[in-house]
Amino acid sequence: MKKQVYPAILSALVLAAGFCAPSAAQAKPLYRLVQSVPLGGGIKWDYLHFDAPSGRVYISHGTELTVVSAKTGAIIGHVTGLNGSHGVAIDTAAGLGFADSGKSQSISIFDLKTLVVSKTIPALEDADGMVFDAPSNQVLTVGGDANAVLAVDAGSDAVRAAVALGGSPESMVSDQAGTAYININDKNELVRVDTKTDTITARWQLPGCEGPTGLAIDTANHVLFSSCANAVMSVVNGETGAILATLPIGKGTDSADFDPARKLAFSANRDGTLSVIQEVSPETFNALPPVQTALGARTLAVDTSNGRIFLVTAKVVSAGPPKHPGGAPSYVFAPGSVKLLVYAPAS
Repeated sequence: MKKQVYPAILSALVLAAGFCAPSAAQAKPLYRLVQSVPLGGGIKWDYLHFDAPSGRVYISHGTELTVVSAKTGAIIGHVTGLNGSHGVAIDTAAGLGFADSGKSQSISIFDLKTLVVSKTIPALEDADGMVFDAPSNQVLTVGGDANAVLAVDAGSDAVRAAVALGGSPESMVSDQAGTAYININDKNELVRVDTKTDTITARWQLPGCEGPTGLAIDTANHVLFSSCANAVMSVVNGETGAILATLPIGKGTDSADFDPARKLAFSANRDGTLSVIQEVSPETFNALPPVQTALGARTLAVDTSNGRIFLVTAKVVSAGPPKHPGGAPSYVFAPGSVKLLVYAPAS
């Protein structure tokens, strides 16, 4: 595995955006590893979700959700009976959580206190990312192979709509004000959905972005951060679709997040880096030196109260060819070695 170095495109992209980031060798680390929590179990994992009201981290973990205390690192419990876990959504007011199973095309509804599944409802083929949209009281779940997003009423568990997206969706975010945004991975597009009517209101091309995967949002300024398989992040105006910046990130991105308190966007990358994008203003963005994490740590969540970042990976035993040309290698992991990594701001 190569050490993190920016290729020639880095300088060109940064200068084109009007910035010149300091080199990683000269800069002090932005974050430091403060805790490593063994999770055990299978070596499959996907999205993480930090729930601020409960202080919990929900970790998609193959056949279950592993629930961890963000404060202590203690394992609180597990949501079991899943089959290809990918996404999780939380409805705090109702005391319910939602977890999807890609292999069984289903959504499991569980009690936040007991973590016991009370009901399972059908989902779309290849159910993946999820979000709870409070204004519409809907749980939105994308189906990668279904090329659609499913809108389920969180009160009645009834399907409101299956919205055709015209391509394979990846990550999704809600602005919690009536709008959801979805990356369309195979079309290099970003789609905007009105969650009141469950209709598409805009479709924007992402020039320079190949395979948009991770997606984060600054809800205050209507700015989106789409991480792309060709090792760049597209920064997009959520009202007009205008590209505000295209900045370098690591290889093998799978998720992104945004810390509004510190005005930082992140991309978790399979190559063992955490890319950090600084929002100087709603129109100005800067690529900061990447944080060295661990190989395979491709998904993340952020606790915005203290800036801590949660990632998951496992012990690498071998590496294979990348899934995408020029991307990070694919890895084989040691059974039972999955762990949660916690990073804190260095100062």
